[in-house]
Amino acid sequence: MIVKIIKLPFKAVAAVLAVALMALHFVGAIALGLSAIVTNLLASVFLFGSVAGWIMHQPPIMLIQTVGIGIFFALAPHVAEWLLGRLTDLTIVLLDFICS
Repeated sequence: MIVKIIKLPFKAVAAVLAVALMALHFVGAIALGLSAIVTNLLASVFLFGSVAGWIMHQPPIMLIQTVGIGIFFALAPHVAEWLLGRLTDLTIVLLDFICS
């Protein structure tokens, strides 16, 4: 009985935090969906630009930079998706704590 009374304030804080995390996940998912279009386009531009530079015999350092920027833009949505997944895992743990 005493453990339930001790857990009650923590459950109230966890409920507020879970709602905030769900709202953050919703906003993040919308932003990720919209920005993925732009980052994929930028990745294509930089990677195709590096191929064009290679064909035109540009300096190797410039090719390495454009490939690196292209890979960064290609991987950025995947990293953001992974972070949103960890946010979802944290929310599930909080909801499990609230329901226990």
